[in-house]
Amino acid sequence: MPEMAGRYYSVQFTDPAKNFNFAYVGKRTTGTKAGDYVLSGPGWTGIVPSGMIQISSPCACALVLGRVFVGSGGDLHSAYELAKQVNLEPLTL
Repeated sequence: MPEMAGRYYSVQFTDPAKNFNFAYVGKRTTGTKAGDYVLSGPGWTGIVPSGMIQISSPCACALVLGRVFVGSGGDLHSAYELAKQVNLEPLTL
C-alpha cells in the first residue's frame, strides 16, 4: 500500500464462496501510512518477512476490492495515481 497522506481508502478482502469479509486494510483499520501485507491461505506455514503484516484468508481464494476517495473532479488524477500504486504480487523470499 502506498502512503495515502490522510486520504480515505479501503481494501476489502472477501471470501467469494461464503460472501463474507474477513479483513480490511484502509484508513479506518490500518491508517494511511504505506505498508506491506502478506495474504496467506489456510494452512500456510511460511515466514512473514520482516516489516510485513499477515492477513490470513479462511479459504484458498479471495476477492480483493480496492477504493480510493476522490474529493472532486480536480482530485481524480491524484486519486487514480494512488490507486495504481496498490498492487498484489507473489511473495518471493
